[in-house]
Amino acid sequence: MDELRTMIQSIERKKFQVKPLLMKSSHKLTDAEFERLQPCFEAFPKIAWQIIHQLRKVYWQKDWKKAHSQIRKVIWLCEQSQIEQMVNLGKTLKRRKTEILNYYISKASNAKTEALHARFETMKRLHCGIRNVERFAKRLMFCLLPFSILTELFTQSV
Repeated sequence: MDELRTMIQSIERKKFQVKPLLMKSSHKLTDAEFERLQPCFEAFPKIAWQIIHQLRKVYWQKDWKKAHSQIRKVIWLCEQSQIEQMVNLGKTLKRRKTEILNYYISKASNAKTEALHARFETMKRLHCGIRNVERFAKRLMFCLLPFSILTELFTQSV
């Protein structure tokens, strides 16, 4: 959806100051906020926005069966939309449906891995790239390990 928004902005040379509103849950939008979205819906299909919000509902379901039904609905909407990006999203969801629905069996996610990766990327950016690998590794260790473990490591090496 964001890809569609940026593509249309570049074609029409208009800035839609609505990115936070596009990402906000549809049931939390006020009438005034929904009115601010209307120019976007004139520029790109409203169905893309609706599909994204239907996809969010997959993770709001109580059990596997309801989630399975919801993801099938999202895939069907993607296929019916005739929007290339949404059709591709539907194909991806169809391929990854089992993995997505496994959340309801194990209740596990990759949130911790993503958080660690985000911290790593932030460190790399703050370090202005990696010129000295050894120094960067030490800096990562210092920033990512709990302080109690670091003090133990440094006292053992002295």
